[in-house]
Amino acid sequence: MKNKKFVLFFLSLLSLVLFISCSKSDSNNPVNPGGGGNSGGGGSSNEAKLTLNGDTFNNQAVTLKNGTAGYSISDTATAVIFIGTLNSDTLQFFIVFKGKQNGTQNWGDDFGVMLTKKSSSGLSYYLGQSQGTTTISSYGAVGSKIEGSVSGKMILQSPAATEVTVTGNFSATRIADVD
Repeated sequence: MKNKKFVLFFLSLLSLVLFISCSKSDSNNPVNPGGGGNSGGGGSSNEAKLTLNGDTFNNQAVTLKNGTAGYSISDTATAVIFIGTLNSDTLQFFIVFKGKQNGTQNWGDDFGVMLTKKSSSGLSYYLGQSQGTTTISSYGAVGSKIEGSVSGKMILQSPAATEVTVTGNFSATRIADVD
């Protein structure tokens, strides 16, 4: 039951982020305010720089972009999402942690990380919710950065239950709180 709540929260945030990130207006783009359209802009990276090891990943360094973070008032939790590609696969990396403050949190039933990988062979989910930590080094106001690191083990959600180790740092722009 708790796994379903965890995944539903991730999917809800993903829908919100994809809806908002389609904006071409400079002032309405929470991922790259002031950047507008395809002009790039400056500022911080909005990236997750991760190392993945296990399953189809062999100490694979990957940089995912478009980092967006939001705080859910009703869930008293923050969710962060990054999107990118590795070879021909599409990756989405989610981080969920309790509250909106700096510090280190152990992953648990409702908090942790999830990686989705869409490849020619289908969609794979890797869930990290028991053997890892998320450290928040900076929790900025709306429009500012949420920065930190993750380290732990994710489990492929299949009968094989293959382990994938993830370590890395992230920086994402915080959007307005949601209910």
